Amino acid sequence: MGAFFRILLVFAVIAAGWYFRGGFGDVGAALQAAGWFAVAAIAAYHVGPLTLCGVAWRSLHPGGVAGEFILSRWVREGVSEIAGFLPLSGELAGARVLTQRGIRTAMAAALTVVDVTAEVLAQFLFTLIGVGLWLWRHPAAEVVHWSLIGLALSLPVLVALVFAQRSVLMRFVETLPSRLLPKVWQAPDIEAGVHAAISAIYSNRRQVMRAVGIHFAAWLLSTGEAGLALLLLGHPLPLADVVAMESIIFAIRSSAFIIPGAVGVQEGGYVLVGAALGLPPDVALAVSLLKRGRELLLGLPALFAWHFAEQRGSI
Repeated sequence: MGAFFRILLVFAVIAAGWYFRGGFGDVGAALQAAGWFAVAAIAAYHVGPLTLCGVAWRSLHPGGVAGEFILSRWVREGVSEIAGFLPLSGELAGARVLTQRGIRTAMAAALTVVDVTAEVLAQFLFTLIGVGLWLWRHPAAEVVHWSLIGLALSLPVLVALVFAQRSVLMRFVETLPSRLLPKVWQAPDIEAGVHAAISAIYSNRRQVMRAVGIHFAAWLLSTGEAGLALLLLGHPLPLADVVAMESIIFAIRSSAFIIPGAVGVQEGGYVLVGAALGLPPDVALAVSLLKRGRELLLGLPALFAWHFAEQRGSI
């Protein structure tokens, strides 16, 4: 019973935060324009990209069961989107679900680190495609200028991210708790630790490239979410413009990772980028808010699933 009240308290805090920032009211305005069917349709559509991301994650661990990784991805996304005020909360929750499915902790952590990296690399490729579409269809847009600067700045960051994972730095971070608290924290064996597991995953370059490819397909498929929202709102755009718009929006969201759920950043991004494509501000904002509704519709059950998984030891 105590656990039940704790989860109710968590949801009360989250609900209060959304209410006082106007989140529920804004989603309600979007629903008046497109109806509950729009949120349900977008949520149903999102199951496709979510499933692809789970399959990409599983491709890094050929012995794993695809359904378990898809389930872990669902929890990971839900926790990140609903409880994103806790840094890396989604990634930790997803890795935790994997451990409950029989994968050892070090391997679950390594799989999560490499999967996040594969997803980021795929997003970089996706953004390249998007910028190319902007140059082709709207070369005079101010968005193009800032996108090129963003790409130039993100490339060394990506290289540093991959290098850090394969360097001794990861082993140092892994053993840091035991260095600080040697009496209460035991350092993992070199051959069984996270660093060793990450190195083993990267040693199979084909499976890592496969994960990047599947994530790239997931990014492309995700653009259909905005396209569907625009269609239901009565303002459809050509597919090329939707891909171009979403490539920038996703990049904006990723760069604003320190802001929980990219609250406000995503909405502002849609208004600014949408304006370059001729979308009225209210329609651009409605697209973002319909996607917020999808986050609630899929994220809240994921949060409950994670909670009960922790209580029962499995899902």
